[in-house]
Amino acid sequence: MRLHPKRDGNPRRFFLVLLLFSLLALGGVILLAAREDPESLPLLLGILLVDLFLMGGLLYWLMGFPQRLFYELNGPVLVIHQPLGRRTVHRSEVAEVRLLTFALPWWTLQGEVSMPGYHRKRLRLEGLPVEALVGARRGEGVLLVLKNGSGLLLNPEDPLPLLKWKEEA
Repeated sequence: MRLHPKRDGNPRRFFLVLLLFSLLALGGVILLAAREDPESLPLLLGILLVDLFLMGGLLYWLMGFPQRLFYELNGPVLVIHQPLGRRTVHRSEVAEVRLLTFALPWWTLQGEVSMPGYHRKRLRLEGLPVEALVGARRGEGVLLVLKNGSGLLLNPEDPLPLLKWKEEA
């Protein structure tokens, strides 16, 4: 069963504005350089075109990150699909599953990835070191307390299947 996280937005507009500003900045630099040496204008315009494709491709790839985060229940295994890989958790590794309301901090000292629609953070919740793999910065989520003393915070649109998953035989 596939579970999609609640999302707090899509980074598409942000990345399009970032692409526009980077092209404008590079275009300005090219115009200043062309004023100094007008014969180099075709080369500089070629650089601008290459930048358009490279930056556009990179930002298009990054825009897809939120849609690549989802959770999948396959019998006793929970698979968390992330943009750059996946993480599996077996039912036997989970000590407790609880519903809670969360609000992620804006900034943490540990590794994090955060953009509208995709957040991956390490933080402390209820005294546990928790890795949050969620689509929204705040809301209702499911905390999987693992037997090794850590936790996973997920925020599926419908938390009921995840809450029942631990109890299934």
